[in-house]
Amino acid sequence: MKKSTASKRAESFPKGKPAVAPSVALDEIDKRILQTLQTDALIANQVLADQIGLSPPACLKRVRRLRGAGVIKRTISLLSAEALGYPLLTVVRLKLDGPTEAMMHTFETRMMASSRVMQCMLIAGDTDYILLVRSRDVAHYQEFARRMLKVAPGVRAYTSEIVLALTKSTTELPVDS
Repeated sequence: MKKSTASKRAESFPKGKPAVAPSVALDEIDKRILQTLQTDALIANQVLADQIGLSPPACLKRVRRLRGAGVIKRTISLLSAEALGYPLLTVVRLKLDGPTEAMMHTFETRMMASSRVMQCMLIAGDTDYILLVRSRDVAHYQEFARRMLKVAPGVRAYTSEIVLALTKSTTELPVDS
């Protein structure tokens, strides 16, 4: 059975689990494979093997091992928000009214169900959550805020900050070499 999109997103934010090292030891070849795949996941195995200096079967075996160990979580296509008509990025800082586990679960479920919420981060500090929300324009964001935030159960207050320029945005993680 396929997992729902909300379930997949929830996996990105494990609750109560400290960050741990991968369960597989990474050697220099693994690290070079990971660096290359982060920039082009569709690279042909033959080309990857040539770049890394391995035989194609050995390279494929390593990639499969990295996938099996969960070091490579999934392969995706990164789409252009602007090309799809969602150029406005808004950072929302949100405070819940006396957050309880049930309230937080309800809020997180609501945010995971919205395709316009790119990220929902539970954080420590004065703010409970930070959201990254994509919209067509300011009016489209205001509609989202009225529908999803103002009437959301348990939301005490929120602030919205419109991103004027995204000077760095990457999905690539550092792979120590």
